[in-house]
Formats: sequence, structure tokens, C-alpha cells
Amino acid sequence: MGPWSAATETLRRRWLLAGLLLLPSCADDDTNQSSAPQPSQGSTGDDSSDATTDSPTSSPTSTDAEPTTGPLSRCGDGVVDPGEGCDDGDVDNTDLCLASCQLAVCGDGFVHADLEQCDDGNASDDDSCIAGCYLAACGDGHRYLGVEQCDDGNKLAGDGCDPDCNAEVDDVVCGDGELEGDEACDDGNLDNTDSCLDTCVPFSCGDGWQHATLEECDDANPDNTDDCVDKDGQCLLASCGDGFLHAEVEQCDDGNADDTDACVAGCVPATCGDGLVQAGVEVCDDGDNSGKYEGCGPGCAALGPRCGDGIAEAGFETCDDGNEVAGDGCDAECQLELPPECLGFIELKEEDRAVAFNDGPGKVTKCDNKVGGNWHRFLGPAGLVMPLAAPSNYSCGTDAPGWMQGTYPAEDAGIVARTVCFSWFGDPCSWSVEISVRNCGKYFVFKLPNVPECSLRYCGAPL
Repeated sequence: MGPWSAATETLRRRWLLAGLLLLPSCADDDTNQSSAPQPSQGSTGDDSSDATTDSPTSSPTSTDAEPTTGPLSRCGDGVVDPGEGCDDGDVDNTDLCLASCQLAVCGDGFVHADLEQCDDGNASDDDSCIAGCYLAACGDGHRYLGVEQCDDGNKLAGDGCDPDCNAEVDDVVCGDGELEGDEACDDGNLDNTDSCLDTCVPFSCGDGWQHATLEECDDANPDNTDDCVDKDGQCLLASCGDGFLHAEVEQCDDGNADDTDACVAGCVPATCGDGLVQAGVEVCDDGDNSGKYEGCGPGCAALGPRCGDGIAEAGFETCDDGNEVAGDGCDAECQLELPPECLGFIELKEEDRAVAFNDGPGKVTKCDNKVGGNWHRFLGPAGLVMPLAAPSNYSCGTDAPGWMQGTYPAEDAGIVARTVCFSWFGDPCSWSVEISVRNCGKYFVFKLPNVPECSLRYCGAPL
């Protein structure tokens, strides 16, 4: 309540004064004339008056004269124009009409003389000027922050807030479960490992009490170089990668787990030989850096010999065409690629094809009249190659077994021609055909034509 006798009297005075300001906008009782423009200063307001007496230039006779659009609106001219709440002809911000031609109100930031005790331009009730533009005072029911400990709207003692608006401490008991006085929290206990301490303030990192579930530690200091750090308000045990340099434990800590920068795993500086390639500094780092095959050279400055460098490294590569692309004769591991005939062959692995198989006349008598000139490889029970001497009659599951004349070619000899003979009753070469042979490194392949007669068959033998 202000210093005046009654709130209604204040309200009445405000409305009366506001009404007086609005009167000039009404010229007479005729509603058709209420919006007519006001006569300028010196005019009698008589409709019959000559317009030329008010404005000598209203009827210009010269073509050089500027055209007029009527009187200009201007705040402070004493005339309430459209868009103005009032106009009292002055720039006094302590009366009912502000210098901006708006009606004074509580909260406009200007103290209205005789009507307001203060006006701080806001609606806050916890500072020196409260609602209604009254000066804050003990007993107004609003706590003045930083000045009053409490304000319960009266000046009685014994109700928790004394007549001077100080909390009656004797009535505030931390831990009773009731939020009183200056308590920020009160959880009804004196446990310092939960969210409300025994001083009735919330826990926080650095208060010296370790929260049972939310903190890993709390050493009651702001030092982030010891065993307990404050990471964004959380008390955490110091660890590599937390962004804080742990004194006498870490050599660096850049707050990340990136092992390609200057501070690597274990929070130690990156060095050549740590097995980690430092971006922009090292070309390679295999931890040895001795220049071995597929390794890294000394100083981590260059790669060691490797597949794709264009130099065939003895003992490791059989070729190196400067790339690691297969299908061009040198595969992705820098090994000579096998020719097509060494890859696309038909397997001959029947047990009765072996040179050791002989069941006598008239029993198993097979014939190779459907091999069709394709590449073949002897495998498994049949053997690995063809015999180089004439087998006995009825060997290899046929009547006249076939054997190869000459020797097997070397790996670098490519495809070579050989003759296969079919032996029959004392003649080691009763029939013969021309074949092709290739050494594929670990095995041989044979291009075999169909036999000229039946029963003739190509024999298999161990290597």
C-alpha cells in the first residue's frame, strides 16, 4: 500500500487526468464532426472563417510553389494526432503524458510524480521496485533478494520471518524434510552422499562429499591436475583423454582418442617407432622401421620395399609390374599369374586309370574317345602325370594303355608338344597322337585329343 489514503482515490485521479488529455479530440457532440481536424493556433475554429487568413499560401499562384498535403503530425505540438495516446505539449516524463506522446503507466521506466514511488521498467517483484510501482518494504509480501531473508506479508514475530524480514533461525531445522528459510533443499536426512547435503544445499563437484551414484570422486578442490577432475560439473577420476594433464602421470592429454595426432594412446607424445602413423609428420611407422619388405624405412620417412613399387623383390615376389591389380600377368601379391590352361582344366582322377591298375583281358575296357582336345590334369588315385614308359597290356582300365614319350617341361618352357603312344602286344607304339603339355609350377596339365581307336586310354602315374 502506498502513502495515499485509499487505492481507489489513486485510480480515480489517474482516470480523471487521462480523460482530460483525451478531451481535445472531440470538437462537439456531432458524431460527424468528431474526426474533423483541429484549428491551428490563432484560429477561432469558426467554419465560416476565410481559409486564406490561416494560410496565405493555401491558394498558390506560382507554378514554382510546392504542393501541400495538409498539416503534419508532430508529438509535442499539443494536438492528439492519430497514433498518439496523448499530447500535452511538453517533454516532461513525470506527468501523465510522456515525451513519446503515450500515457504514463506503471512499468514504463519513468517515475510519475505524486502517483508512483518508483518505476524500474520491469515486472519483477524481487528487486527494489515492486508491482504497483511501490518501493520494496519489509512486510509487502515480496522478498527483496540480497536485502531480505524472507517476507511473509506481515511484521509479526514467531512465524518464521521476524519484523525485520530476517529468517527466524531457531525455527529452521535442516534435515526435518521441510523446505524453510534459506534452505535450498531438505531431503529429511543428514546423508552427505545423496543430492542434498547436511547443510541443506545441493551437492556439487568440489564440495568434498562423494555422491554415491553421480560422482566417481570429490577431493574438495578445483585442481584438475590431480586424481579427481571436474569435467563439465562432474567429479570424475582422472583418465587419459579427459583433456586435463595429470601431474606426474601423463606427458600430454589432448582430450581425444585420436592416435594420429601429437598425443597418442597412453597420453604420451607421438614418436617414430610407436607403431602409430602421425598424420602430416610420418609416412609410415611399423614399430621397427628397419626398411624390411612391406615395412617402413628408418625415420618413418619412406616405405620399405613392397609389392607394387615396380621392383621385383627376390625371395618375396616373382614379378612386380608397379601395381597391385590382378589379371595383367602379375597378381595383387606380385606373383606371376597362371595362364588360362593352368586354371581351366578337366580333372582325371579315376582309380582304374592308374598305371598300377590291371585286371586282365576282357574286364574293364574304357576308351578316351570323348576328351575332345581339352586341357586335363591328373589327380588323386589316378596319379599326377602320364607314365614315361610303355605299360603292360590291359593296364589303366583299358586294352592298349597310353604313355608319353620324352620328358616333362620346365616351368618357364611354356606349352610344349609331346607324343603319346599306345602299346599293344609287344609293340610299345601301335598307335600314337600328338598332345600339348604345360608346367604350371606345382602341377602339369595335358591337352589330350580323342584316341584313334577303342579301347585306348591315357594312363596316369605318380610324379
